[in-house]
Amino acid sequence: MKRLILILFSLFVSWSSFAQWNGFVTNHRKEEFGRGSKTWQIRAYDENHIYFANKNGVLEYNGTDWSLLPLDNKNDVRSVCISQKHHRVYAGGEGEFGYFEPDERGRMTYTNLSATFLPENGTNGGYWGVFEVDNLIYYVSDRHIIKQIDNDFTTIYSDRKIDCSNIVNGILYIGTTDGVKMLVGNTLLPIPQDELLKGKTVRAIAPYESGFLIATAFNGLYYGSEAEVTPFHTGVEDFMRQNEVFSLATSPGYIAIGTIHKGLILIDENKRRISYYNEQNGLQNNTILSLYFDFHNDLWLGLDNGIDYISLNSAISNLYTYPSSYGAGYDVLLHDNCIFLATNRGLFYADTPVVMDDNAPSFQMVPGLSGQVWGIEKVDGEIFCLHEKGLYLVGQNRAELIPGLRGALFCSEIDKPGFCLVGTYEGLFLLEKEQGKWSIRKKLTDDTQTWIKNAVFIAPTTIWIRTIDLGMTRIKVDTADFSVIESKLYNTSNGFTSIDHLFVHKMKGEAYFSTASGWYAYDQSKDSIVAVEELSSIFLPGELYSNLVSKGDQLFALSEDILQVARLQPGDEKSEVKLFPFSKSQIETISYYESMEVLNDSLVIIPNEHGFALLNVNVSHKKKDRNELFIKNVFITYPKDTLIYTDNYLHRLAVPEIRYKRNALRFEYEVRAFGNNNPVMYRVRLYPDNVWSDYSLSTVKEYNNLKEGSYTFEVEALFADGNKSYKSYEFRILPPWYRSGYAWAGYLLLFVLFFFAVYKYDDKRIERKRKAEAAKKEEEMHLREQEFQQESFRKEQEIIELKNEKLEQELTFKSQEMANLMINFSRKNEILMHIKQELYKVTSEMKGDDFAKAKRMLLAINSSIDLNIQSDDALKRFEEQFNLVHNNFMKKLREKYPDLSVSELKMCAYIRMNLSTKEVAPLLNLSVRGVETIRYRLRKKIGLERDESLTEYLNTFS
Repeated sequence: MKRLILILFSLFVSWSSFAQWNGFVTNHRKEEFGRGSKTWQIRAYDENHIYFANKNGVLEYNGTDWSLLPLDNKNDVRSVCISQKHHRVYAGGEGEFGYFEPDERGRMTYTNLSATFLPENGTNGGYWGVFEVDNLIYYVSDRHIIKQIDNDFTTIYSDRKIDCSNIVNGILYIGTTDGVKMLVGNTLLPIPQDELLKGKTVRAIAPYESGFLIATAFNGLYYGSEAEVTPFHTGVEDFMRQNEVFSLATSPGYIAIGTIHKGLILIDENKRRISYYNEQNGLQNNTILSLYFDFHNDLWLGLDNGIDYISLNSAISNLYTYPSSYGAGYDVLLHDNCIFLATNRGLFYADTPVVMDDNAPSFQMVPGLSGQVWGIEKVDGEIFCLHEKGLYLVGQNRAELIPGLRGALFCSEIDKPGFCLVGTYEGLFLLEKEQGKWSIRKKLTDDTQTWIKNAVFIAPTTIWIRTIDLGMTRIKVDTADFSVIESKLYNTSNGFTSIDHLFVHKMKGEAYFSTASGWYAYDQSKDSIVAVEELSSIFLPGELYSNLVSKGDQLFALSEDILQVARLQPGDEKSEVKLFPFSKSQIETISYYESMEVLNDSLVIIPNEHGFALLNVNVSHKKKDRNELFIKNVFITYPKDTLIYTDNYLHRLAVPEIRYKRNALRFEYEVRAFGNNNPVMYRVRLYPDNVWSDYSLSTVKEYNNLKEGSYTFEVEALFADGNKSYKSYEFRILPPWYRSGYAWAGYLLLFVLFFFAVYKYDDKRIERKRKAEAAKKEEEMHLREQEFQQESFRKEQEIIELKNEKLEQELTFKSQEMANLMINFSRKNEILMHIKQELYKVTSEMKGDDFAKAKRMLLAINSSIDLNIQSDDALKRFEEQFNLVHNNFMKKLREKYPDLSVSELKMCAYIRMNLSTKEVAPLLNLSVRGVETIRYRLRKKIGLERDESLTEYLNTFS
């Protein structure tokens, strides 16, 4: 039914019929986001995070800032997909696909999925579509589809080149030159009755009602469903055929069609309206590569060169834009089905509705009125043009200069027919109409009052004039000839608290004054200026209202960046107030020349630097406020900037613990509103400090040398309409190491140890005292013991001396005994030797029969003598006594010279006893010469030199 209504409507409305106020277009030039010209796809994660598949990578836009997220291979990104399930942003590019997700600090990190998976044919190509359905992810390339389930990848090939793709009702559809296919399992099947599409270039597929729309390059739109494919008529088929369709997007109530040559076609099904956007009325480029309706049904356009944003649901629309511009708007007037535009280029007019000329409104300049036009007013049914050259009376296609006035700034009729006031560069004049001609009647100000552009006439005799930098002048005139009776200046000495931005307004026949400090009126009884609390409570404090229009029971008040509408209530009832702020990118009013044309209770035309804007206060009031405050970044600033948090679509605000030596932080915050940059005031505080800062425009706050503890940074935004937004960020500064928990535990331990040490010290002091006393007693006892020991030692020494004397006596005795023994032994041997010699003699003389027997007996006696000489026990006792007296001389000598014979050892002992050779000979049973021979062998075995004495060596041997 909806399509039928659209088709019938298109039969009567041509695409170029009449001018419409266009949705406001915001241009984002490629210089803003990294110089990537082409944008192939657009998707939104939420209201404040939009992602773009761009030539240089994935672009992230949060309403204020752009961020570039490149793929690993740095190639073009062709598609993006938002996964709310996995909190990811998937991306497909040239030869690569993967996903981005925030890390613990909010920074977007990339995971390359294609690095671990390649199609069987080894080529990736460009991935022009990425889609998520339940637990499936599809990556659509030129020739194949990769289906991902968890970590498993399956490749599905197409026998034709894939030109476009989309998900509709959970099914993946692809467009090819062979029609539209749908993916069932792992098989591509043609949709029912797709014969109409064969041979046509399918450029886009988009969900629509219960089915989907199919956009072809030159053959218009088709509607597809489970059962059939039918042409979808819009009335703009010729336009699409001429300009080649490339992109398509749908949203409840809207169909957006992007072309290559002529920009955008926007079909508003609810309003039964077709709009066109192109380079002539706001777009940067006529080639629309991608389209996307965001969460608020506003439209994003990815262009061949740049990105544009159309506020379809904004209260603000504009009449024209660059390059089809007629200049900055100063005033507007609707009169007898004709619209007049006062701009810095001249006065323009057109019949209404305005005819479109190549998608731009067509206006004509009033002849002779080129140049700066300050305003246009209707007085007594006639139109006056306030021109820099003077005051002109405007008729049908003509302009008549009223002589005598230089530079008309202000014009207002008074409560007397045939008269009006005109403010000029040279002062205030009264004009009179006589016989259909207007002329100067009187100049009402002196030469000190010039450049009059704000004045009101209060019947019957008062004129209030704003005198720049001086205050407000009150002129009282004579009702007969308008001669000035009285002129008085009112400023801070007469009741105004300030004369900055002072304006006078006429409401219900009375004069009211607006200033930065509030609203005032004149009290005639006091001849003074008094505050008007009723108006001050209605209008925003600090706002500079330069234009006030009363329409029925409503007041429209205009300042530089806000329109306020107040519906006045009778009696003590509170007035209903609506606030409509606007950004300078939409409506940048001209300071001190703010004006408006109130058409009815909902539509207001506001001239501005960009031209003329139409504000629908009903739409603005109903529209959800998108302004939202964010803490954008948090940095540690010492010793260098370190990012610890950046806002992301998850808005995770972990509570970081920051080391004490890095206790300097910078907070960056902002209000984000797509296409709306209204001035916002901020104030901050750092809890537990309860004091808020003053409101300011600053969006950065730094703190240094923060003490340890838990903090909450709080920021509050105040909007132009009086609404507020709040955000907070918690963090904790850790104490320095010497105030940390471990340190306090250490201090406690040291404290305990200190008291323990004190206790131990005192205990030791007492112990030392006790020990000192004990030592003293012990010393006394020791002294006594020493005396005793000394006495004992003396006695022992005496005993030792006695013993030594005894030993010496014994040694002397033993030495004497040994000497005697040796002497006896020597004498015995001499005697035995003599007896032996005598026996030899007897043997030699024996003869006869008994000779043999006697000889045997003599020989036996001789052997017994030899044995007695050599083995006498006296020799053993000698050796023992000798070792005892001479400190084991024989033993040590045997150990040092083990090859010494017994005779040689004895010889050494005899030499040590100082026995002569003659004395030694019988002891050894040798001759004197034999003894000398032994002495020679001893010198040789001991190793003595020729000049060394054997006797000295043995006497010193020990």
